[in-house]
Amino acid sequence: MNLGTARIVVIVALVVAGAVVLANGFPDNGEAAAPLGSSTPSGSTSPSTSTSPSTPPSPTPSPQAPKNVTFMALNGTETTGAGAAAQDLLTKDGYVAAQAAADAPSKGVQTTTVYYRGGVDAAQNKSDATAVADQYFQGADVKKLDTSFQTVVPDTANIVVVVGQDYANSLAP
Repeated sequence: MNLGTARIVVIVALVVAGAVVLANGFPDNGEAAAPLGSSTPSGSTSPSTSTSPSTPPSPTPSPQAPKNVTFMALNGTETTGAGAAAQDLLTKDGYVAAQAAADAPSKGVQTTTVYYRGGVDAAQNKSDATAVADQYFQGADVKKLDTSFQTVVPDTANIVVVVGQDYANSLAP
């Protein structure tokens, strides 16, 4: 083999090796590539395992004492006094009314919903709303407070109870 042919063979070998490195040396997931020649008995490349630490979910805070929870009750039904009845129920047990009960922005609500205010205290507010829903309004949904309540609910209310027909029916004599 002459010197020119040997050079071509070396160059071709380097090009092939470079192509292999480019194809396998930079995986999309940011992990290092498996060394050349490492494979499973079936001939396929072994999957790499990630040891990157994952952030555990934050623990759910415990509900606060009623005296630390400020709420507002809204009547989402046509039943007069349903919102006030919900407010009386909660204040009797120590919850703090941010404002007198009022009508919800819309009527015809079938299921009572306990909303919680978002922001930095969202996890605590959700925990408090869930406790109120479970203890006083069985079957009530718990949802994050949306902007449709901004004109009715004061900023001091951490949770909002929108009374539905399910609760209003329980008030009937």
